[in-house]
Amino acid sequence: MVKWNKRIKDLREDHDMKQEDLANKLGISKRTLLRYEAGVCEPTISVLIALAMLFDVSLDYITGIKDTTEIETTSIKDDLDEIITKIEKIKRTL
Repeated sequence: MVKWNKRIKDLREDHDMKQEDLANKLGISKRTLLRYEAGVCEPTISVLIALAMLFDVSLDYITGIKDTTEIETTSIKDDLDEIITKIEKIKRTL
């Protein structure tokens, strides 16, 4: 599994950003960003969310859970329809 510190550095470099520029956008010091990228300390959830929004990727990607940068956009209605269908099947078997 890829570690989040490598993902942060890769995203920054893929967007041709200097550490100072990204740190400023995140509202953190350059030293703090250096520590994140080196894996010395972990970013807060608010920093992770800011990174995801800035680079338009999912938190799953940044944290190394998934290898795709795409954000899944399943609708709540689709999820509810699936749940209702399952409940109706269970009712019929009872």
